[in-house]
Amino acid sequence: MGGVAGHMDHLYDNPTLTFSKMKEIMDAASNGQLKTEEKVDGQNLFLSYSVPEGKAKGARNKGNLKKGGLDATELAQKFAGRGGLEEAFSGGFSAFEKAVEGLSDREKQRIFGPDTNIWYNAEIMDPGSRNVINYDNKTLKVHNVGHFIFDRKSGDQKPIPQGTLKILDNALGRMQKSLKD
Repeated sequence: MGGVAGHMDHLYDNPTLTFSKMKEIMDAASNGQLKTEEKVDGQNLFLSYSVPEGKAKGARNKGNLKKGGLDATELAQKFAGRGGLEEAFSGGFSAFEKAVEGLSDREKQRIFGPDTNIWYNAEIMDPGSRNVINYDNKTLKVHNVGHFIFDRKSGDQKPIPQGTLKILDNALGRMQKSLKD
């Protein structure tokens, strides 16, 4: 993860991790006792939605967050002329926006807050834009971690309300069939 999310630490990134703790983690992993998520290496983008504007919003940095995010046109302008990168962000963002447009305003407000208050950590994988791993199909992955409520005045981040991610996952799951292509 990059941008607003920062770097996703590996075990070796933690200098205070003892050998015995690392062994405990490895034992739990080898016994299937860890809840895990595959690490992907696409293009990181935080996603939200502005109910008053009726637009999805994306953010790559704190400046984007403070202004309430970038809409589709602004996001395309930010990556204009960068080939596969521009296409990956525009395509992934467009798919997200289409999915969210299928929700009721009540659902949108519950998932994203009244106006881009809740931000979701996502990754866009696209064959035309490789980071380190070459992917063979287009995927928009909303991570299980890294989401927050953002206060534009103070710049503070707070945890999202319990169950909000599950509501988003269920809503996107319902819309996935209509977005197959």
